[in-house]
Amino acid sequence: MGKTLDRQKDWSRRRTLQALGATGGTLLAGAPALAQTVAAPAVRKKVKLTYWNWADNPVHQKISLDSVDMFNKSQNLIEVEVDATMAVMESRKKLVVAHAAGAAPDVIMTVQYWVQDYFDNGILHPIEDYFKKWDAAPDFFPNVIEQTRSKKDQPIMFVPQTSIPYFLFYRADWLKEAGVQVPDTFDDFVKVAKAITKAPDRYGIAMRGQTYSAIQVILPIWASAGVKFADEKGTVDFDSPAAIDVTEKWVGMFTKDKSAQPSAVNDGYREQYALMEKSKCGLWFYGPHASPALITALGDAIQGAPNPRVGPNRYMLANPEGPMMTTGTKEKEAAWEFIKFITSGEALLLYTAGRAVPPVRKSASLNPFFQNNRFIKMGLDNVSTWWMPPYEFNNWANFQDKIPPFWQEVLREKITVKDFHAQGAKFLRGQA
Repeated sequence: MGKTLDRQKDWSRRRTLQALGATGGTLLAGAPALAQTVAAPAVRKKVKLTYWNWADNPVHQKISLDSVDMFNKSQNLIEVEVDATMAVMESRKKLVVAHAAGAAPDVIMTVQYWVQDYFDNGILHPIEDYFKKWDAAPDFFPNVIEQTRSKKDQPIMFVPQTSIPYFLFYRADWLKEAGVQVPDTFDDFVKVAKAITKAPDRYGIAMRGQTYSAIQVILPIWASAGVKFADEKGTVDFDSPAAIDVTEKWVGMFTKDKSAQPSAVNDGYREQYALMEKSKCGLWFYGPHASPALITALGDAIQGAPNPRVGPNRYMLANPEGPMMTTGTKEKEAAWEFIKFITSGEALLLYTAGRAVPPVRKSASLNPFFQNNRFIKMGLDNVSTWWMPPYEFNNWANFQDKIPPFWQEVLREKITVKDFHAQGAKFLRGQA
């Protein structure tokens, strides 16, 4: 790790921020000053911590490296070593295995949909007692802090850096050329995808077959059709006609309309990104962190819109994410100092403006970068529709972990859509 950080030394904090700002505007110009938390004098001994984060791309990986470098240089008692080499879904599996072996990191980045399972299995150490004593606590958006409890009667589980809304990216020029409007309903969306397809040169929707994230973007559309997934009584409706109908239309874009790219079954995030940048697809459900690269590649041709709906209500999936403390750490005070640091000041800007995602601190949200990014602003303008599925449900992790291969099978037409939903419902009911 020391050698890795040495290779980063030519990047000062200012140069890092300027480089990140070049992807979508200067991060600090005209922004209110953000205080950078430093390690507390109470930590009086030399301490070593381990921190894990995923990396969607080299820029994201560098954010992890730079934030740790900033922290280590801010004081001389706590030394943090970072592992940011894993993919987002791999990080959970790696943590579970490490915890079982007694080798969990001190701090790991988490997303809301893992939190309840971590807590129930004794992996996550809640931070409410620390958070309540922190003078920066009132600066966080209260609704997001409440979401980090997972359930109302539970403590605050982790400190969020962001809550990432997922919405529709679309090629405005292609829609204009085809004489169609931005889709309001899901049926409209299916028609637009077909209308802008000109195979084999371009396709309507950049569809994904790899990992749970392939179906994550469909969650708010299922919800708009009235699907609850699992309610407070434990009733599961993932195999309901409403859920099946949405999926029939989604899968049909690939198997029948041919408005999704032929490689969709095996494609993941990186492939979708490339398809959009290279003008091979015109519609993509993703978060604002895709916007800098897409703006650079496509300019004003790429725009964003709220998710299409089935029923009267529209939903925008928004998952809080940030660092959590594990029960494996023997240095909780030091771990808390590191968590405070990377959720404050310039380090926070690395993780939010550096990824083009909205912060969940009031002071940071005033930064011009967030105010001037049309995709982030659109997400914030629709904050009333931000939504999460029942991550707290005791079988949600079971569903999330086991459903991905069945999604690829339904795209390959090896199983039917009805079979896919029946299998998913079994996972949610704990029957498989």
